[in-house]
Amino acid sequence: MNEKATYISYVITEIFCVLFSLGIIVKANKNVGTDLQMRYFRGMNLFFIIYLISDSFWALGQGGLVPFSRILNKLTNASGLIAVELLALLWCIFVIYRLDQNKSKKMKKLILTFYFVAAVDIVITIASIFNDFYFYVDDDDKFQFANGYTLHIILIFIQLFGSGIFSYVQSFSNQQIKLRKEYRLPLLFIIVPSVSAVFEGFLPLTPIVSLGTFLPIHFAFLEIQNSEIYSDALTGLNNRRRLEIFLQDMIHNSSEENKFRLHIIDVNDFKLVNDKFGHIVGDRTLQLVADALHNVSDRMHGFCARYGGDEFVLITKDDTEIHTEIQNEVNSLREKCADLIPMISVCTGCAICSSGAMTATQLIAQADEELYVKKNIYHGKDN
Repeated sequence: MNEKATYISYVITEIFCVLFSLGIIVKANKNVGTDLQMRYFRGMNLFFIIYLISDSFWALGQGGLVPFSRILNKLTNASGLIAVELLALLWCIFVIYRLDQNKSKKMKKLILTFYFVAAVDIVITIASIFNDFYFYVDDDDKFQFANGYTLHIILIFIQLFGSGIFSYVQSFSNQQIKLRKEYRLPLLFIIVPSVSAVFEGFLPLTPIVSLGTFLPIHFAFLEIQNSEIYSDALTGLNNRRRLEIFLQDMIHNSSEENKFRLHIIDVNDFKLVNDKFGHIVGDRTLQLVADALHNVSDRMHGFCARYGGDEFVLITKDDTEIHTEIQNEVNSLREKCADLIPMISVCTGCAICSSGAMTATQLIAQADEELYVKKNIYHGKDN
């Protein structure tokens, strides 16, 4: 393959990245996050597109496919570096707003730090057009990175690692399962582009960095979209839609040798909790039960979901006494916040599926019937 053909294939790859990124911008609306979050996410994709366009124009110029002067070479690459800086900045702010929606003082200080770092990098990039600190154009009119380019990499990583550390800390301080999972996304945005940059160093004129940057952006969008579609907003558990899909697959593959158990879990006297303590405490109660259920599900390699109201579903292949497991986990979590959450107890009903001939409606009805018996016993004891 001659040099011009190499540059053309480079540009074609980046054009596809541009088209896919435009698709993400169109789809990134308030249905997959708040207006503020999606504004930064769309902005990040926009600057990624600007980087791709400037990089493509550089490739066309270097390949002799378009007129390309020394000053135009510098301006093109400077705009690309600035776009990368702003991409990193908006990603970091998006991560912070995604994980800390209360806009705490720590969050505001961190954002100001990121803005300061970005401003310094942009000023140095613009100055490099004249002083060749980050880059220069050699005697053969080829773009080259200067020794000072290391500072650009350091400033970018200060932002990315800052948001990564922030999100990691938030994963421990926030009890919601949905938010705990999302701390992995910033780490992906650090690892993949870094590995891509190393590979591109060994394979010049291949757009590995572009692809390595697009991958975590695309993955983050899919993860967020999937979280919004299949997650319960209050508890972070799977929602009823996800349960129905999962349950159909489980029934289809069930047999005497491959049976599973569906448990329906109901919070006792939940209406009284709302009436006596208010809906905020009621919501926190449901979140605590959901966290307990999630922990039990993880230990048993099961599947859990919020069915509706104060009812949850747990699907397992284990024949362990599930009620005791869940109640013990609820009690354990409640001890950490006993001043905020009233006493909580749960009732459970179970149905066993050992045939693909069963329907989801039949299975849930069987579990619900046993739950109804347990609830009557519970209220009978109260009387």
